[in-house]
Amino acid sequence: MLKVVQLNTYDGNGGAGRACMRLNQALLAKGIDSKIIVHYKFGKDPLIKTFSSNLIEKAYTAGRIVAERILAKRYLKPLRTPFSFTWFGRSVIHHPDVKNADIIHLHWVNHSFLNPKHLAEIAKLNKPVIWTFHDSNAFTGGCHVRYSCDHFEKECGNCPLLMDAGPDDISHKIWLQKHEAYNGLDFTVIAPSSWMLASVKIAGLMKGKDAIQIPNTLETDIFKPLDKISAKRAAGLPEDKFIFLSGFMPSRKDLHKGTSYLLESMAMLKERAGITIDQIELVVFGNRNAEDVPDFPFKTTFLGTINNDEQLATCYAAADAFLTTSVEDNLPYTVMEALACGTPVIAFTTGGIPDMVQHEHNGYLATYRSSESFTDGMEWIIKHPDRETLNQNARKSVLNNFSENIIAEKHIQLYNKLLNPLPQGNRKLSIITVVYNNARDIERTILSVLGQTYPNIEYIVVDGSSTDGTLEIIKRYENRIAKIISEKDDGIYDAMNKGLAAATGEYVLFMNSGDELYSPDTVSNVFATATDADIYYGETEMIDDKGESLGRRRHAAPRQFTWRSFKYGMSVSHQAIYIRRSLTRLFDRRYELSADIDWILRAAKKAKKIVNVNQYVARYLVGGMSKTKHRQSLQERFRIMKVYYGLLPTLFNHGVIAVNLGWYWLKNRRTND
Repeated sequence: MLKVVQLNTYDGNGGAGRACMRLNQALLAKGIDSKIIVHYKFGKDPLIKTFSSNLIEKAYTAGRIVAERILAKRYLKPLRTPFSFTWFGRSVIHHPDVKNADIIHLHWVNHSFLNPKHLAEIAKLNKPVIWTFHDSNAFTGGCHVRYSCDHFEKECGNCPLLMDAGPDDISHKIWLQKHEAYNGLDFTVIAPSSWMLASVKIAGLMKGKDAIQIPNTLETDIFKPLDKISAKRAAGLPEDKFIFLSGFMPSRKDLHKGTSYLLESMAMLKERAGITIDQIELVVFGNRNAEDVPDFPFKTTFLGTINNDEQLATCYAAADAFLTTSVEDNLPYTVMEALACGTPVIAFTTGGIPDMVQHEHNGYLATYRSSESFTDGMEWIIKHPDRETLNQNARKSVLNNFSENIIAEKHIQLYNKLLNPLPQGNRKLSIITVVYNNARDIERTILSVLGQTYPNIEYIVVDGSSTDGTLEIIKRYENRIAKIISEKDDGIYDAMNKGLAAATGEYVLFMNSGDELYSPDTVSNVFATATDADIYYGETEMIDDKGESLGRRRHAAPRQFTWRSFKYGMSVSHQAIYIRRSLTRLFDRRYELSADIDWILRAAKKAKKIVNVNQYVARYLVGGMSKTKHRQSLQERFRIMKVYYGLLPTLFNHGVIAVNLGWYWLKNRRTND
């Protein structure tokens, strides 16, 4: 049985602790021998162990935690931004459960737990180490919340949080300590959100570290929808009012949770036409001091701290909408819990929140730090004509992406991969992305490539002199991209030819802006299916511009692909086919929209060994020039197929294509091309 030890500072105190405990339960349910050991234990759960096993050790641990906070005041400005120092730490490598584990999984390890010195010594155990980044501290010189600071991208120093800031300040010294420790410790990073993954990819401390995105999970059998009226009655809330729920209001001055924006937005909402004050109530949980709370323009009920999950779930289910004005959060549990209970969320577009909230589908994403936009979101949900559909969408989004079974399986796959690495060989893959003015989607594509576990990838990005910020996004990752070409081109195939000319890999794959590799292990899995194939290919999932799945392409990948396989349509998309570069030639630019069909068929005619990997390998964003200029695209396709298959067979085959397309549309009301 696979043995995993989860290490965290506290047991359920804060989001990281809850994430650790929830993952542990999900793994246990899948038959994994998973244990939690914490630095300081608050609760009484006998299944959670602690390194402070007696009262003396517990007192000593608490003393060091408090001492760090007291000493920190000598260095930090009086701001409410969390910052951890590295003065204290403890060794974990002699604990029997750590020594016996197959996998060591780190979570939040601050507050005098694992400082750089004691992190580095974990390498002595020679075990796979995984580290889930619940905030930014692991790759900064001390801060947990970065806001707009970009010092972490190179080397920290001149820290805006320190009273005595300078190039060689304490943040720089901590950065150097971490750099030395990480050089001696091989670990894989789990980023719960795409925002965190993007940050890891550009962090100076993370160079050479593998990182993949796996979200946190929660108990969907506890956090679940209830009838709104019944839930309001059970929570003691008025049944005839629109209930806004929010969590943890520390004070008006709080920066991290953005309380001031909620105050401003509520004041603006009061002045909006059609809004009746008496019909709205704000309910707040998590405030620890009933006296030090803000004054809101609507009737507000403060519930204090809720320690019972069933009671908390009832509050979520009773609410008509959940509000969070957090200005930086990784993958906040309040958002996930609200959605799981069928409650739409109004939030700023920040951190990992867009991974959960889909604009005007299961909530509203307001412009970052805009109280007016946040007010628009509240007004939108109040006046929405079909809130029941929003409620259902909220629940489905959690079940489809964050359920216990899904997240546990992703962790188990990673554990097994680290314990039993597949033979990678020396096959170098050149992945080429072409883009022009697509700032909306380019980062998603880049991250899907940079997040691959396969070690031998040459990534080339060809930009057509974009003017919308695309190039600036690309340059954030320039230290991980082999070659960036940014210049005007004569169309998409001119750009693809530039990428092909720059490629040096044994194999080549085109992954254009908006498209994604299916999972972090995709390339590894493709090359593990067979050795020395000329072409590898797989299945493609279609996605819309919100990243939502539209299912498999209408043209399913053939069981055995040959150059004849395109006679009824392009059954393998170029995002899903890996071709030995020596078989390729430049794209024929006589074709403006369909040259990829000709390019694939030319290579397929030369190929001796073609392998179906029998799995999804790509996510393809619907649309593109072939859709906007559909008639021209079809005419080019006909010309190409006539060259390869002859005129009469092509005429007949297009009749079959038309019939199949019509039948598919009648059944699905979309084409999924």
